[in-house]
Amino acid sequence: MPSTSFEDHDDAPIHVFDLPQIHTKPAPQVLLDTLSLLTSQPPSWDAGDTEEADASANALAKRRRRSNAFRPPPARVDEAGLTRYLTNIIGSDLQWIDDDATKEEIWEQVSLRLSERSGRNAMPAMSRSFRVPTAERDVKITIHEPTLTADNLGLKTWASSYMLAKRLHTIPTPSGLTPDFPVLELGSGTGLVGIAAAAVWGASVTLTDLPEIVPNLSRNIDANQATIQAGGGSASAAVLDWSMSDEISPFTLGSSPFDANSSSAGFPIILAADSLYSPEHPRLFVQTIKRWLRQSADARVIVELPLREAYSPEIKDFKERMQDIGLHILDQSEEVGYDDWGWNNSGRSGQQKVNCWWSIWGWQ
Repeated sequence: MPSTSFEDHDDAPIHVFDLPQIHTKPAPQVLLDTLSLLTSQPPSWDAGDTEEADASANALAKRRRRSNAFRPPPARVDEAGLTRYLTNIIGSDLQWIDDDATKEEIWEQVSLRLSERSGRNAMPAMSRSFRVPTAERDVKITIHEPTLTADNLGLKTWASSYMLAKRLHTIPTPSGLTPDFPVLELGSGTGLVGIAAAAVWGASVTLTDLPEIVPNLSRNIDANQATIQAGGGSASAAVLDWSMSDEISPFTLGSSPFDANSSSAGFPIILAADSLYSPEHPRLFVQTIKRWLRQSADARVIVELPLREAYSPEIKDFKERMQDIGLHILDQSEEVGYDDWGWNNSGRSGQQKVNCWWSIWGWQ
């Protein structure tokens, strides 16, 4: 007779039938522990992060199998079966559980697990870490991403942002700048690029976006203060609406307020990633660059954009407008990153290749 010890099945993923079944009326804590073990979040987007996520998933599977809530799992989880399992819990009145608050907690956790399996648009709020190289070492930047709402795409981190953040240590900064030199990021989103610039370059970075994006941006700056300060930099969040490009409004929730007088002559470096997803954006983007880029021979605009076919007219328009205001490309290339919209058949986040174009611009 084969052994049924949990250790005999260390390489076998859990099967949906080995989860606590509703008809057995499992204890509330068993259900909550099970739902916690089923938590799934998308990893970051390079090979190292994928390996790290795989290791975490393997460790999680072992914890599942060693829990008294499970029998030894015989086969790989069927994601469709898991969805049905979760839906059955939602549809149950959990009448054997006396405490109403516990029932509500169970239903809430089930809803979150279903959201996590419904693609990027439905993902609940999460925090995840990104490894960014510097000249000496890698630093870890932790980014909080709220639930995606309406058209607030700036609440999620995109492949081009991660690619640009990892590229910063290879880009020489203008000579003659004092330590903690000013940098402006346009359309900062979750702040990965600007926070990385503060940590990698030791720069004083002003991260800007629209009013509804900036509170989370400020939160991420605060969460990474130790990393920023260790790199000799500083960071603050501010509101900058490109349709009113002359105005940068301070945002002071926990971060240092922006001092407009300190950058009245413009910024020597402007950063931006994934900034064009509307026909109006090239005009607004370039007019904002023209307003805030320092008028010096060594001033630089550093941009990374995904090469999405739907937005190729916007990229063409952006290039033409940059040339019209007197900027030209000093260096450029393409690279491949990964984004995490949707889920694959194994229930893991579906990493999708994204071709990105990065460019460095200077005054002619």
